[in-house]
Amino acid sequence: MAPNSYSAAWFDLFMPTISPEQTAREIAFLTRQLPLPAYAQVLDLCCGWGRHSLALAECGYTITGVDRDPEAIAVARRRAQASGVAVMLLTQDMRQIGELPESYHAIINMWQSLSYFDDAENTTLLRAIRQKLLPSGRFVVDMYHRGFFEAHQGKMEREVQGVVVATTQRITDNRLRVELTYSSGGADVFEWQMYTPEEFIALADACGFTCRLACASFDEATAPTADNPRMQFIFERR
Repeated sequence: MAPNSYSAAWFDLFMPTISPEQTAREIAFLTRQLPLPAYAQVLDLCCGWGRHSLALAECGYTITGVDRDPEAIAVARRRAQASGVAVMLLTQDMRQIGELPESYHAIINMWQSLSYFDDAENTTLLRAIRQKLLPSGRFVVDMYHRGFFEAHQGKMEREVQGVVVATTQRITDNRLRVELTYSSGGADVFEWQMYTPEEFIALADACGFTCRLACASFDEATAPTADNPRMQFIFERR
């Protein structure tokens, strides 16, 4: 399997383990940083099963969700239909964002998928994201902190829903490679360009964004540090 092509096994193992409380925490953060009605039109880049898209739609936002995985979009559509919420869901690579006909008050990218690419491609993508934002629109990104993963390289095993998951992760030239092998059969490989907060803020600044907030744990009062694997940014289009 090519890197960053999520298998059905990954979705089945890991998506159900995200607690409703964690999702509620993330949605509360998003609604604080994207208050209605100023940020009503939202694009969810790499929406997966629609965990954020559906919850935001229920809060009154007009949501478009895109993901390159057709099965993930199919699941999101089934969940939207079952919930009775109206969400536009499209199968599309996020690098094709310029092909979308609308512009948005806000764009969100949750949980690291922005960094699949190298610096050059990330720069191109950030500029394309900026172009799809309305004036003073906001870009919310949730991503990994390089310092945490530099300190947590190597091999480990854990049990997830009765399946033993063997994980190998290493950083080479600021790229994190994670290999997952499942005792039930199959494997996944992921690669991401890793940043410190300062590095990513500088990259976004060069692409026309002003950083309004850098934090961790979806808590405005918690600074991003190498003790926490994830960090969140609120950028505003200049």
